[in-house]
Amino acid sequence: MMSRFEVFLSVLRVCVIAVFSLSVFGKSVIVALSFMGGYAVAQQDGLSLGNFNVFPTLGLSYGYDDNVSYLFDESRAISSNFFVFSPGLRVEAEGEKVSFFGQYDYSRTAFNSDSRYNFDRQQLLVKLGYFASNRSRLEGSVEYINGSDRIGTGNQQGGLIDLNLDPDKWRSVGFGGKWHYGGVGAKGALDFGLGYIDRQYDNNAQFTATRNRQARYFGVTYSHKVSPKTGLLAQIKRTNIDYDVASLDNKETRFMFGVQWQATGKTSARALVGYLTKDFDEAQHDDFSGLAIETGLTWSPRSYSIFDLSLTRETDETNGNGSYVLRNTVDLGWTHFWKDRFSTTANIGLSDETYKGSLRSDSLNFYGVSAKYQFSDWLVSGLGYRYDNRSSSVNEFEYKNNSLLLTFELSK
Repeated sequence: MMSRFEVFLSVLRVCVIAVFSLSVFGKSVIVALSFMGGYAVAQQDGLSLGNFNVFPTLGLSYGYDDNVSYLFDESRAISSNFFVFSPGLRVEAEGEKVSFFGQYDYSRTAFNSDSRYNFDRQQLLVKLGYFASNRSRLEGSVEYINGSDRIGTGNQQGGLIDLNLDPDKWRSVGFGGKWHYGGVGAKGALDFGLGYIDRQYDNNAQFTATRNRQARYFGVTYSHKVSPKTGLLAQIKRTNIDYDVASLDNKETRFMFGVQWQATGKTSARALVGYLTKDFDEAQHDDFSGLAIETGLTWSPRSYSIFDLSLTRETDETNGNGSYVLRNTVDLGWTHFWKDRFSTTANIGLSDETYKGSLRSDSLNFYGVSAKYQFSDWLVSGLGYRYDNRSSSVNEFEYKNNSLLLTFELSK
């Protein structure tokens, strides 16, 4: 009897043969896939509905995972093949004074080994913009997210896996507003933002009720051009986080200064460094004050080769251990186009997470490689591998994970 991994390799061989068949038989096979995917995906430039442009997408993936619930004990780890179904729809309209953007995405991951590990997520985002003048632009947004966390992540890490709980289900509703003031070519510009996010869990209340919370935030960013390609930034942001049950109410404040740089067509960067405080209402929790970093760099030594580097230092809300999480992260990616339609990407990342107020401290690292081939303007196929490794001061939170994924995406 074949193992799950052997089954995966067998299916992978079939999919590879199908990929090469597409390239050999050309348009006749593409037309068949277009029919299977629906009428909308056959449109290369979206669907025009009056003043609106509609862009549908459909992703179909098949993969293998050797540690579905991220267990420390490899002898108990569950391996499984899985499918991912991920349709989406984007709607855009741009008028002289008013702009509209709407996007809906859905993703469902189903494991062959046990349907209890299945999880899904849907997200709806709507933005409405108004050009008040050549210098002033307003934007309002509404975002709704409804989904479930993969078992082994979020609240269900470590020992909670042994309780045989269903995936944690949650929903989030957010409202936001932005005002940009600054004309084209002006030396200075101001961006004001404010918003509200409510996150609530719908099951496993004995473990998730303490995670229900609301966040209210506002901030302002001033940017000033010192040259056509270089600008200075100053930013302040304040976030009030209120929990329904847990005594973790806190106020987070960021003072950031930095630069954004477009030196040539080859290099662009945005770097912010500053001071971050996190002050709790209850004296039992230790406050935080210290360095904050938010940096992104893109470098293209050739038009067909792109490097992306990001570096962050930030705080985050805890998922059950301690009062909050202090996180330092660095990610590096390289994308290379060997041909116009064929590219590969390599990624590597490191992250340290300290759960303040507990004994837990994690170190995470990952690397991955993937290849992508674009058969047409609307059909893309990809194959990727990823390795994750988390070490921890608390053994039950450690894990190693290998995953493979073959994807077909139809769009527009």
